[in-house]
Amino acid sequence: MSILSTGGRRIAGWLAVAACVVLTACSTPQLTSVWRSPDFSGPAPKQILVIGISKSDSHRRIFEDSFARSLRDAGIPAATSYALLPESGQLSRADIRDTVTRTGSDAILVTRLLRVDQRISVSPGYMGPGYGGFYGWYGAAWASMPPQVDQYEVLVIESTLWDFKQEKVIWSGTSETIAGQDVAGLTTKLAGVLIERMRKDGVL
Repeated sequence: MSILSTGGRRIAGWLAVAACVVLTACSTPQLTSVWRSPDFSGPAPKQILVIGISKSDSHRRIFEDSFARSLRDAGIPAATSYALLPESGQLSRADIRDTVTRTGSDAILVTRLLRVDQRISVSPGYMGPGYGGFYGWYGAAWASMPPQVDQYEVLVIESTLWDFKQEKVIWSGTSETIAGQDVAGLTTKLAGVLIERMRKDGVL
């Protein structure tokens, strides 16, 4: 009986670790879809204006700072929109055009939250084999663990790179990541994933 109980606890521990691994893997942004304009033949943008669409002014500033910093760290000149357009709400066409001119940008990277999905992760319970006939099975039934259920939110994010002069989309990608992380940390991870893919696709 003690062996079965120990085995049940060990299996429960493995299931908990497995669930943790799954959720940790999901915490890194994952690209779920990518589109690249077949008409784009270069050259890559010389300067990118980063715009975050958010009802939270602080989230917008943190996002733009973090993403622009990641671009610059990757050797890609970038500027934030809030530095020149600190106003809340939707930016006007004239203001955006003026900011593009003042920053010398030829492309705009716009990121927005599409939706928040509710997800459930279920780790199945464990039922041990019937050691020693009925009584062995009966003991294993007591030692078996119920399923472990984890509920979490997934952010579905869209990022679009625009050729501002022609007002045409160069590249667009949709990604998913678990909610609950700090905005700066999430943005840095997201930027790393997007920059790597955009370079692979030849748009940066």
